[in-house]
Amino acid sequence: MNLRKIKTIVVKEFKEMIKDRIGAIVIFVVPVTMMLIFGYGMRLDVDKIPFVVVDYDHSNLSRELIYKLSATKEYFHFVGEVDSEKDIDKLILDNKARFGLVIPPDFEKDIKSGKNKKVLIIVDGTFPYRGEMAKSYVTAVINQMNLDRLAKVTNVSLPVRLKTRYWFNENLKQEYLMASGTMAVILFMSPAVMASLLIAKEKERGSIYNIYTSSITKVEFLLGKQIYTVIVSFINFLVIFLMTLFVFKVPFKGNLLFFLLASVLFIFVSTSFGLLLSTFLNTQVSAFVGSIILTIVPSILYSGYMTPISAMNKNGLLMAHIIPTYYYMKILKSCFFKDAGILPLIPHVTALIGFYALFFALNVRLFRKRER
Repeated sequence: MNLRKIKTIVVKEFKEMIKDRIGAIVIFVVPVTMMLIFGYGMRLDVDKIPFVVVDYDHSNLSRELIYKLSATKEYFHFVGEVDSEKDIDKLILDNKARFGLVIPPDFEKDIKSGKNKKVLIIVDGTFPYRGEMAKSYVTAVINQMNLDRLAKVTNVSLPVRLKTRYWFNENLKQEYLMASGTMAVILFMSPAVMASLLIAKEKERGSIYNIYTSSITKVEFLLGKQIYTVIVSFINFLVIFLMTLFVFKVPFKGNLLFFLLASVLFIFVSTSFGLLLSTFLNTQVSAFVGSIILTIVPSILYSGYMTPISAMNKNGLLMAHIIPTYYYMKILKSCFFKDAGILPLIPHVTALIGFYALFFALNVRLFRKRER
């Protein structure tokens, strides 16, 4: 293997990138743009839910219930009181409220006399997950109110109280998960697209025939293309990593050096995958579209980016374990949130090494030095 020839390929690609200023801008702008869009846009938190109240009782107890809901500002935003259920419907239709609470007449009187009393919650079901969470929040507030009132009436303290402590993501901030997880999606997508376009561009221009007839070997040619892509992608990685730390303020708890090395390994995996795609695709358009579809979709659905892998069925689990992003996502989350150490992550690193060896071996096998 001639290192000088590999260096020549790398230098050639950098010179072409400098000449193509628009292409160079796209290479560096797209990952940052995706980071901003996904980091801010892919939030699943249900908080500050706007709600209204119809209070037919106007008693101390009904006002207490309204106060307990409106005081929970992290989850609820009290829009105000309205006169009837029709007003609730109108506000929900106008997207000014997500649910409405209806407190019936004689609410306090019946409860004090020992009767059960029902309150009505009208929830916007357009987004089922948000609707279920709104219902759960209101139920939790009412249950706590019942327990407090029961303890007050019976003058007996509750025997068991629940104290919750969250580990790793102590404040349950969904944006931490989205911002850090987006790194894995971008690092699989962007290097793969770049690598696939490099060879597709050679095929479109016809310059690939110079490679077919030159003295450079397949391994030297592929490594030259890959090293160039890895260098550029590592610069992008540093930018989005710093964005994760300082723009989205996600805490990093793990071993920094280990994480950097694992990220470089993952970039090698994604570039090898992109090169593999380019052996089947002959135009830049097909390479771009194919790379986007085969990297973003599996990474979002089967890597643990949005939902836990453990919640999937057998087919989903199988898909997850044949996608490299799954293993890098494990490393990423452990380094950002858990400080799990290096030893527990060795199997995931080994899996990434296996993917790289497989993809690069297939590249060498399938890339034809000369046309038949």
